[in-house]
Amino acid sequence: MKDKIIRLSKIISHAGICSRREAEQLIDKGKVEINGKIYNEYTIRNDIIKTIVVSGEVLKKYENRLWIFNKPVGYVSSNKEQKNQKSLFRLFPSYIPRVVTVGRLDIMSEGLMIITNNPSISSFLETPKNNIKRKYLVNVNGEITKNIIEKTKKNLLIDGQFYKKIKLNVIFSKSHFHSLKIELNEGKNREIRKILSHFNLKITKLKRIEYGPFKLGNLGIGKLKEISNKRLSILLKKVKFKDENNFW
Repeated sequence: MKDKIIRLSKIISHAGICSRREAEQLIDKGKVEINGKIYNEYTIRNDIIKTIVVSGEVLKKYENRLWIFNKPVGYVSSNKEQKNQKSLFRLFPSYIPRVVTVGRLDIMSEGLMIITNNPSISSFLETPKNNIKRKYLVNVNGEITKNIIEKTKKNLLIDGQFYKKIKLNVIFSKSHFHSLKIELNEGKNREIRKILSHFNLKITKLKRIEYGPFKLGNLGIGKLKEISNKRLSILLKKVKFKDENNFW
């Protein structure tokens, strides 16, 4: 709807300027101008917006942006660091705007991470009810039996935690070493590690290669690649994401 009421702080934060709370503080201080005049309200009808200036910076019309990133082992998937932890955000170029990650990989896992300037995209791709598949390559040591494969085809209860069935395929085996391809839809905290540990399998490598329609491909470790706007629109339509952030 052209006359939709929207929060001005949402527009500013999605433009990568600052957080929503900080945006409201800028509004209070008279640092935000709409159509050439200082604007002191938190909400506005999007059909009246022609220009927005924040602390002297002209905001461009909102555009969804998304990057794929090949996370190395040894980095946490958060911008908060504890003790000797290193954040993967350290590896992003300085020109990257304010972004959020889509899901996480633990510090010892590697592979595909998605980052975007639109938190709505992140929330949509993470939500289990949207049935977004994640695919992983996993190396393990231990014994894999038909019983294990059959059990992972059903829902599991491990240490009081419920896990939906996963798809586990053995792609290589030699003695007690196995390479697996695993598909799942939920992506709970350390899900693969907890399920495989339950079956006495020790993970030596865990790498995410796909997240919904987004694929790691041959992107190098520690490298970042932006998906073009046209391609992004196509991929988001595949997962039935409805964009509600066409602000003005």
